[in-house]
Formats: sequence, C-alpha cells, structure tokens
Amino acid sequence: MNIIIEQLKAARQAMGLKQSEVGEKLGLPQSHVSKIEQGGTDPRLSTVSDMARVLDRELVLVPRQLLSQVRAMLQGEKGHERRWQLDEEDGV
Repeated sequence: MNIIIEQLKAARQAMGLKQSEVGEKLGLPQSHVSKIEQGGTDPRLSTVSDMARVLDRELVLVPRQLLSQVRAMLQGEKGHERRWQLDEEDGV
C-alpha cells in the first residue's frame, strides 16, 4: 500500500493541491491526510479509492499472472516497447 500512497501524494503535489484541499474534498481533516501520506495510519481501502478519484486516478485490480504484461504495456519495461500512447503524445 505504501507505493500507492506515495503515488497519490506525488499526484497531489503535481496538481498543486494542499493536503487541506484534498481533505476538504474527502470530508477529512488535513491532519488525517497528512497521517495517511506519512504512513502514520492504515487507511481504509474506500478512503484510498476516494483519494485516488479526487486526484484523477483510479485503483485497478490486475490478476497477478497478467501483472508483468500490464506493466510492460504501460511502461515499456523489460525491453518491450510501449504499445500505446496518450492522445497528447499522438498529436491529437
């Protein structure tokens, strides 16, 4: 879960949002958002999911046997070329 929380924190910072702004959208105090980001509390899955949506992200469950293929497709890892690109990269 730590990786997910780290990515959500990075997304919040990239969007220029303060912890208090995220907390307001979630109905949580800033101090609780801070504890989540610092690993000081073990948030409920629903809280993490809501936080992801506020930050324009989505949690997705991937079957373990497909994880390496999904990573390769998304990141082009392990020598595989990325097989997709965002519309912005496509010039659309």
